[in-house]
Amino acid sequence: LSLGIKEKYHNQRRESSCPTQSWRNEYLHQKFTQLLLLHRSQPRGYDFLHWRKRYHEVVDEQGQLMEIGDLFGPGLSTQEEPPTVVVHGVAGIGKSTLARQVRRAWEEGWLFKDRFKHVFYFNCRELAQSETMSLAELITKDWAAPDAPIGQILSQPEQLLFILDNLDEPKWDLKEQSSELCPHWSQQQQVHTLLGSLLKKTLLPTASLLITARITALGKLIPSLKHPHWVEILGFSESARKEYFYKYFTDESQAIRAFTLVESNPALFTMCLMPLVSWLVCTCLKQQMEQEQPLSLTSQTTTALCLHYFFHVLQAQSLGTKLRGFCSLAAEGTCQGKTLFSPEDFKKHGFYGANISTLLNMGVLQEHPTPQNYSFIHLCFQEFFAAMSYALGDRVLKSGCFNNITIITDLTDVYDRYDLFGEPTICFLFGLLSDQGMREMESIFKCSLSQETHSYLLQLAQEEVNYKHPNLEPYCWHLLHCFYEYQDKRFLTETMSNFYGMRIYVQTHMELLVSTFCFKFCHLMDTLQLNDGGKKKPAQRPSGVVLYSWGPFTDSWWQMFFSIFKVPGSLRELNLSGNSLSCSAVQSLCDALESPHCRLETL
Repeated sequence: LSLGIKEKYHNQRRESSCPTQSWRNEYLHQKFTQLLLLHRSQPRGYDFLHWRKRYHEVVDEQGQLMEIGDLFGPGLSTQEEPPTVVVHGVAGIGKSTLARQVRRAWEEGWLFKDRFKHVFYFNCRELAQSETMSLAELITKDWAAPDAPIGQILSQPEQLLFILDNLDEPKWDLKEQSSELCPHWSQQQQVHTLLGSLLKKTLLPTASLLITARITALGKLIPSLKHPHWVEILGFSESARKEYFYKYFTDESQAIRAFTLVESNPALFTMCLMPLVSWLVCTCLKQQMEQEQPLSLTSQTTTALCLHYFFHVLQAQSLGTKLRGFCSLAAEGTCQGKTLFSPEDFKKHGFYGANISTLLNMGVLQEHPTPQNYSFIHLCFQEFFAAMSYALGDRVLKSGCFNNITIITDLTDVYDRYDLFGEPTICFLFGLLSDQGMREMESIFKCSLSQETHSYLLQLAQEEVNYKHPNLEPYCWHLLHCFYEYQDKRFLTETMSNFYGMRIYVQTHMELLVSTFCFKFCHLMDTLQLNDGGKKKPAQRPSGVVLYSWGPFTDSWWQMFFSIFKVPGSLRELNLSGNSLSCSAVQSLCDALESPHCRLETL
């Protein structure tokens, strides 16, 4: 099996004519920097995922950091049933990379060697092109050989691990498949029924499962899972970000130059906790070095970084008028929950063989030879180009109604209403319709952008805020992230000015960046409290803002947290009781208190 896996992966390699390595090649064939993994008894926002109640107690169970080797170790659970481990997180945080790393590490013999005799990896987005299949055929597909001894393999299911990567495939709603179950591994079934049977443990109940999915898809998955264990990926730690740069740049002097530049940009350094962003940043800087240009990267948002990558590094605008058709293809796929595209799909949007080859060589697309299909190298890239199609006005944001709230029916056919602002397409759209984003778009496409989409999206956001008023939920970081991408001070002042009673829960440096950025526009916020001694608080409106964190703040976290005093605001009381501050953190606090904008009266 190991030889078959290696041969299959090596056959999939494709040399890119880009000046830098492709995302897929780099992550399949290099050692990967350790990600922060947090084991919790339930995912954040669990009650919201169940749609049980609107305002609830903030959970005080903080979870614990764990190593990749503990995913199926004795410390994960004392229960005896075969585990279903759900690795979840936001888009681009490294879920699929972790799944492939587990498979590769087992294959190389240094992870779970004594626990599992066979480990099978399935990309559920690629499986979506298949109509029907048996488990035997699925295993044979992964084995890459027609004579796989299926009966022998499945005779000891307790020694099997099935990795179901990207089980957030939008066209499948596994919770609706409860009445359809696959009774035997040799029986042909719809692929979603086959996967649903594995999840519900009606097929091979003693086998172990490792599932990866975006946080926004968990609401659909939960009803299908039996005794799941929850592991959230928090991205790179600060030290791991540095380690990543030194792995990417084999020349130490280049690594030092690149990391020093990024570290001097707090927002960009924060965004690098996401592996996808770290790769984008390194790729952009690598090209500048190869072309002997001065090192410069001033991006403050993920949208700005993607614009820089696609249109300054890859020169995607060289496709000319064809680029708009490509954006429309991405948008159509996003709205239809489609991630694999046939040559006919491209022709429909004015794309033919030479154009597809150009995108393959750029590293934007990857090919799936049997049958011939193409997909974006990362789903976030498809969502970025889809957002661009909306920003250009090539696709219309249609209005609908849900509980008296205006919605985008194009995208709510795929995503739950509650999850809409958590989808990268909407987040990218906010960034593209910012002043900087619109200038870049108009320069790329040589046109003036319509204000219709711009006005509609802001109206939608305002209604969403009004809907959540007077309290933002503790897990509303997705909505705040959209506001951060937009970066419009006037809009944020009007939108956030009425908020003064909130509980916000953050787990990553990125969530802290987004939250503190938005706090600066809450002009009625007069008190701010960091944590509350670990006690549960009743579901009632607080008098000020309470910011919860999953663990102690690092020095860089404190520096970002205290930045709220460096802009005009109304904050009069800051409560840090119960939190431990280092000497460096105290110095950051003193620097903030000396700001001419600081109006603090009580500390």
